[in-house]
Amino acid sequence: MKVKALARPQSTTSRSSLHDLRPTHKNLNPQSHPQARAREYTRAVTAAKLDRMFASPFLGELKGGHVDAVSTLAICRTNLCP
Repeated sequence: MKVKALARPQSTTSRSSLHDLRPTHKNLNPQSHPQARAREYTRAVTAAKLDRMFASPFLGELKGGHVDAVSTLAICRTNLCP
């Protein structure tokens, strides 16, 4: 089996300090990425859905905390209210 590997110089892949970002290499040729337009459309639809989901009226409901928790550990058989 023949394996092809990319060989890059050490200077293009190393950082000068620990706080620098690692350099990335992108192939911007549109012929190499035929599904890029569909992928971008899917990301835009997902972002729009998340924007609607985290709109301010819904966030107002989250301020008091979640109500989906166990509030009573025992049940009184004579009184059904917790």
